[in-house]
Amino acid sequence: MRLYSAIVIFLTIVSAHANLVITEVMAASRHTSNAIVDGDWWELTNTGTSAINLSGYKWDDTPTPTGPTVSTFPNVSIAAGESIIILQEAAVNVSAWKTTWGLSTTQVINNDQTAAMGGEAFSGLTATGDEVNLYDPTGQLVASINFGASTAGLSQAFHPDGTAIYGLSSVNGRHGAYLSTQVLNDTASPGNAKIRFLSSPTAYGTGSYNYPISAVNPGFAAPTFTASGLPTFLTLTAGSGGTATLASNRALTLADAGNYLVSLTATSNSTSTIQDFIVTILNPLPSVILNEYNAVSATNFLNGGTAIADDDGGALSADSYFGRVIGNGGKWCEFVVIDNGTSGTMDLRNWKIEIGKNNGSGFAVLTTISLNTNANWQNVPTGTILTFIENNTALGGRDSGFAIRNNRNSLGDTWTNVWLGDTTYLTSAVAGTGIDNSGTQFRVKNASNQIVFGPAGEGIAPVAGTSPREVFELEGHPTTTVSPIITSNNTTQGYDDGASESTFGSPNNWLDNSTVIMQNFLPFSTSLFFQWMNSFGIIGNNALKTADADADGRNNFQEYAFGGNPAVADSGYLLGAVTAGSQVGWSYIRRNNDPSIIYSFESSENLSTWIAATPASTSTTAVAGASDFSSLTLQFNRPVPTPAKWFLRAKAE
Repeated sequence: MRLYSAIVIFLTIVSAHANLVITEVMAASRHTSNAIVDGDWWELTNTGTSAINLSGYKWDDTPTPTGPTVSTFPNVSIAAGESIIILQEAAVNVSAWKTTWGLSTTQVINNDQTAAMGGEAFSGLTATGDEVNLYDPTGQLVASINFGASTAGLSQAFHPDGTAIYGLSSVNGRHGAYLSTQVLNDTASPGNAKIRFLSSPTAYGTGSYNYPISAVNPGFAAPTFTASGLPTFLTLTAGSGGTATLASNRALTLADAGNYLVSLTATSNSTSTIQDFIVTILNPLPSVILNEYNAVSATNFLNGGTAIADDDGGALSADSYFGRVIGNGGKWCEFVVIDNGTSGTMDLRNWKIEIGKNNGSGFAVLTTISLNTNANWQNVPTGTILTFIENNTALGGRDSGFAIRNNRNSLGDTWTNVWLGDTTYLTSAVAGTGIDNSGTQFRVKNASNQIVFGPAGEGIAPVAGTSPREVFELEGHPTTTVSPIITSNNTTQGYDDGASESTFGSPNNWLDNSTVIMQNFLPFSTSLFFQWMNSFGIIGNNALKTADADADGRNNFQEYAFGGNPAVADSGYLLGAVTAGSQVGWSYIRRNNDPSIIYSFESSENLSTWIAATPASTSTTAVAGASDFSSLTLQFNRPVPTPAKWFLRAKAE
């Protein structure tokens, strides 16, 4: 099981059982004066639209579905929308426990029932931190929640989508929580008999924001809603039957990026409950993006195992720069400078990279990498892969260097690395980056302190988290449309936490089914040729000048210079009629908008030896429908004496 830091939690949901969600745990009851009702408990909710029979399902507080502490559910069903309680009490105490919480119809699974099924009795949860794991009858993990220390008398609660409520611990009057009648009181929201929100807040907005809200007060009128803390760009609109919508009222921009604490109040029959949550607005057009970071711990190899064998027994995983070394090069992170997605430069003076975590109350900064006013930051080329590393070369990392690799005039990528102890480029040395596999996230701020990108990282996309044997990487091309909330899958480019290789300082690569895909940096190339190849979607080695992407016998550069489509096996060059007399004349098509191309002419009598040839006259006409090309008509003086055969050719370089 992957463990987060002290109070960060995660939920793992599998296959057809995705509707079963662990929504609350009570590990520190204050009902100690009454042993009949002081048992620990946890809540399971069916968020789907049909009932699920729990016969044969198992759960435990260790990651071992067949271990000695496993408990087995009796033959009970959990209805659509129902929340049931699994209680550390004998059957004779259930009625008193339910009375303490003002419950009547709520279904409770007690120790006697689990014991009768041959499973272990519920031994209780650990107040200093524990976990609950739910397995289906085949032993497949359905849901798993790992929680930190509990405050006495307060449950830890989660929305129906499994994300933690704001602050994690229950508060009377918020998120459906209320006080028990037993003194000392506990605060929680067991079951679903009281007023409560049915909807899980939309956490992120990019360009726009929309949260469909719903709440219910069983047995009473449908709740109505009010809001507080709304930024000016959000509007609450009432619906019918206990619904409403919180949505943006205009397009969201860079100026809106940040965290906003919002409070919604649902009211019915003079009873209210509040739903607090953080709305995070993301810059819809980021100019610097997170590309990769190393979560491999100092005691692990990439993909685990040893120096000579991976955990999975396959080919040895390695980093393209460091090779296969323990720790995979230490703590490092990587970004791409993209600006508006085309060739150019950016001024990164006084920009900041913030590294932090989200413990349930929004992104919290732990470490800040502050770029200074060094002149090298003034004109950083777009397409720059910008790495920051904790160790210098002497410690197995990499010393600072600008434009270590410079492919601006070809494939578009440039590599710049900064050692975090180098005050030549940073306002101060950075010690202890906080980069690990326990919820690490990143934000990028410009010189005006606006959030250009993020937060992005573990717990956002993908939600499940990163292990100490993995890197976190963008499996997609670096563009202004990259979003921190998109997870990579078979059909979508996004972020992934399970890459088996890493590429410190180089373009990322990943598998699309069985095809290796490499990040495309051609939009940042200063070469018109490579930009032209990119317009056809041809990237990587297939985009090289010497490659013949369409296998038609003409390489890419020849088609670029003399007319052709590199993605289609088209016919030969566009030549006009050849005339012969005292002069030899012919015409051909060539590109006219790239001054880097040098055109010249050569002649030969045997197609083996070629010498420079200068036309006696040249005339140029436009090519209909192709403003980037011109038609040249050339006249060459016939050699004296006249050879038996004479050949002419045009060259482009």
